[in-house]
Amino acid sequence: MSSTQGQRIEDNCKIIWGNDCDYDIDLETDDWVEYACVVKKDFGLSFGPPLTMTSLCPSSEAAWSELDRMLELWAKQVKRGTPMTKDEKLKIFGGRKGEHQNLLSKCIDMFERIEGTKSD
Repeated sequence: MSSTQGQRIEDNCKIIWGNDCDYDIDLETDDWVEYACVVKKDFGLSFGPPLTMTSLCPSSEAAWSELDRMLELWAKQVKRGTPMTKDEKLKIFGGRKGEHQNLLSKCIDMFERIEGTKSD
C-alpha cells in the first residue's frame, strides 16, 4: 500500500466512523492465496470489533485497492448526509467486481420485508 493510499484510507475511516480514535487497518490471509483487509478502532491497549472488511481478494494489492474503493464510496455517502440507498450498498459492499451484488441484493430485500412487517 502506498503512503498516499494509506492516508486516504485513514482519512475516509475518520469521515465514516469519527475522528475520536485511531484505526487498526490490517491485511489478513490464512493461506497466502487470498487476502482481506479489516478495519477496527484502535483504543491503544485494545481493538474494537471489525467495522468493515473486504471480501477475499487474489493479492494483497487487490485487497488494499478494494478497501480504498469501498471507503471512498462510503465516505462520499456519509458526507452527503442522506441515508444510504440500496444501489450504494451494492456498489460499496458488493465486491471488487460486483461478484456479491446479487446475493447482497436478495439479503437487503429480505431485511426490508422483515422490517416492513415489524410492529413498533
